[in-house]
Amino acid sequence: MSNINNQTQDFYSIEAVQDLSYETAAAISGGAALELYNDSNFGKLLVQTNEGTGNVGNDVNDRITSIVVNEGVWRFFTDSQFRGLSADLGPGRYANIGLGFSDSITSFWRIG
Repeated sequence: MSNINNQTQDFYSIEAVQDLSYETAAAISGGAALELYNDSNFGKLLVQTNEGTGNVGNDVNDRITSIVVNEGVWRFFTDSQFRGLSADLGPGRYANIGLGFSDSITSFWRIG
């Protein structure tokens, strides 16, 4: 019979846990509320997030073609800082967003 040393360690003292933001941890575990893709039919994942942004940045700006909304309702805008044309999407898989929004989303936020 073996003798097991019963040690306790504070979960949050583990370095890898401390370095992960809520958004990053959710994306890694597959719990992201929103997934944005470069190509139609969910090709080339650009971003997984749980937070909105006033400017998606150069790597994502005007490149979003398909979207997966895992939870909530999100409002997407064609211009930065939540301006321009907008459209709301609830939970679902949108293989090609089209309608003037494909490759033109620059900002978004969660509205519900």
